[in-house]
Amino acid sequence: MTAVSGDKELITTTLEEIIITEKDRLLRFIKERNDYIRNLPEIEKKAFIESIGKIKENKGKIERLLLKKEIKRGIDDLLFSFEELPLFGKEYWFMKFTATDGSRRQFFLTFGRSAGDIEVNGKYVENSRIIDDKTEGYCVSWAYDGIQRSIADDLGTIEVKNERVTCMSKDIKAEFYGSFPEYMLDISKNGEKICFLDIKEPTDNNYNSEVSEQFRGLFGYRLANLYFDFEGVLFEKGFSGKCYAQKVIVVGPFIPWKWSRIVFRNGSILTYYIPNVEIGGVEYNIYNSLDFYDAETRRMYRFKKAKVNEYPSEKGDKRWIITAEGGKVFMVTKSYCKETFSFTNNFSFRYVENLVDVVDFQVETEDRVITLQETGNGLGMVEDTSGFVI
Repeated sequence: MTAVSGDKELITTTLEEIIITEKDRLLRFIKERNDYIRNLPEIEKKAFIESIGKIKENKGKIERLLLKKEIKRGIDDLLFSFEELPLFGKEYWFMKFTATDGSRRQFFLTFGRSAGDIEVNGKYVENSRIIDDKTEGYCVSWAYDGIQRSIADDLGTIEVKNERVTCMSKDIKAEFYGSFPEYMLDISKNGEKICFLDIKEPTDNNYNSEVSEQFRGLFGYRLANLYFDFEGVLFEKGFSGKCYAQKVIVVGPFIPWKWSRIVFRNGSILTYYIPNVEIGGVEYNIYNSLDFYDAETRRMYRFKKAKVNEYPSEKGDKRWIITAEGGKVFMVTKSYCKETFSFTNNFSFRYVENLVDVVDFQVETEDRVITLQETGNGLGMVEDTSGFVI
């Protein structure tokens, strides 16, 4: 489950008009939201607006958090806290671990909550209330370790206390704790330890973390990202590589997006993020970004006009072709397993996590051409989403 990156958002007036005119479900949602807020008693209306303000207050504070000397406090403040979620608010933690030893091993943990009732994978999650540092939520964890393994997919309790966030379901207990720049993840299932990972800042501290926010009116997000290294044990075997840990607060609906994070064996990383809406069978991008981090030179390259085309296969191993800026980026990925999730609240949202290998890859920079020969094999995840949910 990840979802947002960076602090730029491009929404044209033309696109907004198309959405309002033709996207009936989104129009209905906007109207219902406006009517709901307008008809609230004055005291509740004031409380709702103030709750939004608490999340996006003090723009200067966020800007200060981006400074190196304040990054520790800023990231830990988000990782180890609950927000007072307003209407349409969501809060979740997402962690992705990818091996860099040439294997296909990957591991995922996601848990979170919503301000309103929601059905996740057929299980009903009631509006969460924070009592004694705890609240109700949902937990999903799975891995590929030579075979696909399901670890958790159930209702759970989330606790945040003393620089530690703990998620407990009927089968597992997952604890994430520490302080910037060193953390631990400890997971046990039915009393047996299955995962113990030491998560640390990589040597290149220019590409390891970020804190950002973006709000437009009463909608937006606030997030903390960690791009760290890890090593430890998974299913009684050594496990090390690249970690992506994220804490996000979202106020607003989920709309479809395309997102992928690919880790290459030499430590290079490619990520793209393209949220979009589909109208009459045509997709309209709201935002478009593709970043490539070259581990050899420790430089970040950003590309525009990223395009993602997917091609189903009779065998089920779907392929994606990714390009950007007229061919400066070319990558082909192929899936080897997947997990599917559904979210329902008046509307339905489908979310698929596809684990992929990189079949072909090339990036042109101003002074060199980088291929799989330089980076080594790549693997990661492609998120495939559709629908709409409040």
